Amino acid sequence: MVLESKKHYFGEYFVYARVSSIDQNVKQQSKYVREWAKKNDKQVVLAVLDKESGRTPLVDRKAFKRLLSKAIKDKCGIIVLSLDRLTRNWDDVTFIEKHFRDNWDSSPLLVTNFAVDLSNAMGRFLFRVFMAQACFMPEDMREKQKIGIKRAQDESKYKGRKPGSKNKAFYRRNRNGKK
Repeated sequence: MVLESKKHYFGEYFVYARVSSIDQNVKQQSKYVREWAKKNDKQVVLAVLDKESGRTPLVDRKAFKRLLSKAIKDKCGIIVLSLDRLTRNWDDVTFIEKHFRDNWDSSPLLVTNFAVDLSNAMGRFLFRVFMAQACFMPEDMREKQKIGIKRAQDESKYKGRKPGSKNKAFYRRNRNGKK
């Protein structure tokens, strides 16, 4: 069962699908969310596919900001696969929570794996806990990667990316001379 708020919203929805890198498949995420929406009797009228890192501050995530504005203007809700698709930047969590609280009756948030309810203290608490976890996981992973990279460097097994390399995916595929 999906909890939306005490006042039930029966309008249309936008799907927001985001992946963090060019290697990931944003279309399969969008397809999954659309299928979930159909099974849950939610009418999807637009899908926004984003390949911007969730760590990128919202001020720099133009597609997401346009989506929020359009959802308010068109009075459409937003459906995401999971809360971590919204952001992995803790500085933006409060903005996102406030946006949905302020616009809940005309533009609610649905998540395929979590019943979001920002209308009460417990719902807001759970939202914040899940968002904290979404922000914590990549930070923790980066800290562990640094430890592993340091060990590999000490053992002369890791030399790092080529200086000036910006396309991580391209470099990963081609670092051993493979095409």
